[in-house]
Amino acid sequence: MHRVPVHTLGFCLLLLSLCSAGFAQERFTPSADGQEVTDSRTGLVWRRCAEGMVFKGKTCTGQATFFTQPDAAARAKAASTPAAEWRLPILKELSSIVSVREAEEGKAAIEPNAFPATPVARFWTSSSTGPGYFTFVGFSDGSAGEAPRATSAAVRLVRGGR
Repeated sequence: MHRVPVHTLGFCLLLLSLCSAGFAQERFTPSADGQEVTDSRTGLVWRRCAEGMVFKGKTCTGQATFFTQPDAAARAKAASTPAAEWRLPILKELSSIVSVREAEEGKAAIEPNAFPATPVARFWTSSSTGPGYFTFVGFSDGSAGEAPRATSAAVRLVRGGR
């Protein structure tokens, strides 16, 4: 597995996180049923829970399902309906919801009110770095890297944008 040098991507993610610190409440608006959040900065609509988990009350319950990258893409396609076309996010989109502040507190590197109970794990993107390799974002520290497509990682679906 390869990682993007921390001095390159880490700095960018840190700046992104610092710029959005304190604005998380206003930035993410939950849907009426709580299953999704809309990011006012990007216009993207995110599933609040990792695939395999279910939003109940004020948190996500259950266990995240880990997929190979091709299976993650198939999961997104299967979850789509005419009313909601879900997909895997590109690296830039998934990186936009990283919160380094949370990681510094020993939590998943993501805003916990918008994305409760997010596993401290790698999440697939649809961004490829070459034949058989795709990028991921690690929500243990907000870093990004690449891995062979047969590697297992969690999935958070998005719609809109691009």
